[in-house]
Amino acid sequence: MRRFRFRLAPVLRLRAQLERTARRELAAAMTTLSTIDQQLAAAAQGLRDCSEQSALPGAVGALSKALEDGLRRHQWRLQKKQQEAQKRVDVARGEYAQRARDLKALQKLREQQKTTWRVEALRVEQAELDEIAALARGAKAAQANEEGALR
Repeated sequence: MRRFRFRLAPVLRLRAQLERTARRELAAAMTTLSTIDQQLAAAAQGLRDCSEQSALPGAVGALSKALEDGLRRHQWRLQKKQQEAQKRVDVARGEYAQRARDLKALQKLREQQKTTWRVEALRVEQAELDEIAALARGAKAAQANEEGALR
């Protein structure tokens, strides 16, 4: 019996590669978003620290207020970067989902064809076994007839 051959195997390999690439891009986008989230948390903590210090009189209070203003601008830029990064994550997630669906569809088609191939192979094998059994019965019957004729 010939081996199973999936004619779309090169397409399946390509789709698997595209799915892996999309997964890596999604992971990179999520890592970027996570880094920005951590930076935002650090900026928020800095703002809390500065707001406590800005109530103090003198140079420390003035420096804290200036630092607080700078941190607010930094936080605003980070929020913009976070929005962009979230959009990239959403796009990457959609791309990955599509690539995963494409891959799964081809894998399902391959499995269906392999199942059909197995059923056909079993049918052919059973037909061969039936033919061998019929030949053996015929040979046994012929031998019995010969022995009967000789007696």
